[in-house]
Amino acid sequence: MNEPFLLSNLVELQDLDNKIYKLIDSKSNGENVLHLKSMEINYKEFSEKITENKKELSEFFIKKADNEKKIISLELQIKEIEQKLSGDTLDPSETLNYSNQKESLKIQINKFKLEVEELKEQNGDQLKVMNDQENSLEDIKNQLINLSKIVKNEWDKIDKQIPDLEKEKLEFISTFPDELKELYDNLKKRGLEVIAAYRNDNQCGCCGVELTSSEIEQILESKFQQCSYCDGVVI
Repeated sequence: MNEPFLLSNLVELQDLDNKIYKLIDSKSNGENVLHLKSMEINYKEFSEKITENKKELSEFFIKKADNEKKIISLELQIKEIEQKLSGDTLDPSETLNYSNQKESLKIQINKFKLEVEELKEQNGDQLKVMNDQENSLEDIKNQLINLSKIVKNEWDKIDKQIPDLEKEKLEFISTFPDELKELYDNLKKRGLEVIAAYRNDNQCGCCGVELTSSEIEQILESKFQQCSYCDGVVI
């Protein structure tokens, strides 16, 4: 069973297996996939930092939100007063009273706005850091979206290629004698990196060991021409 044609087919079978493995591996370890994983880690880290900053600034956000709520309420009151002042049913004293109320409300609004600005100034450095982080997070998010589309397209192509290669492999291996199939499967299960390879002068093509003339002769006379050092098939 050491017909060169059959044994050389092991090299072709191995090449097919390697192509399938590389395609499958690229779905987990391809350049764009690894880049995507790295960016996902960056996104998570920035999100955690922003969450932590928001916790530290929680008092600021509460006071700011409270003041902004008061400002909105006062502005609504001013609108109601302006509607009344725009009518022609008010007497002079009512007009004066509403005008004074309006001015008083404006003063309160300016007071709350000033407090908000003072709060922002007091926490300016931390707010700037958080703003920069949020901008970076948004940038990473957009890159993630675009890269995810690229990776998906790559995976779609791979998913179409793998079945074709597996079909080619099944058709090819169906021509092998059973004992040759068994040999290949056993060597593969043992984790042999190179199952079959052509000899390079006196060097084993599978493991690279320099072989003596007697060792080469012994290999060529063996049933499957296996190297005595690595068990790989030497063609």
